[in-house]
Amino acid sequence: MDGKGNNSNVGAAANNPKDNVGSTTKGDTMKAPGGDGSNISREQFEKNPQGYFADLHAAQKDNKKN
Repeated sequence: MDGKGNNSNVGAAANNPKDNVGSTTKGDTMKAPGGDGSNISREQFEKNPQGYFADLHAAQKDNKKN
């Protein structure tokens, strides 16, 4: 919007990176959050992020026992 309350940025929303959230293609990877810097499947992570973190914390807990 400009100073007068007019929406002068009509086409700007198309350039917003948040518009692409959740739009992945098969085979996309991402850096594993909280991990060792490895890459994981973005598709699998987005399907079950809670499961990913549960597994991560369980593995970290096991490593502390040893």
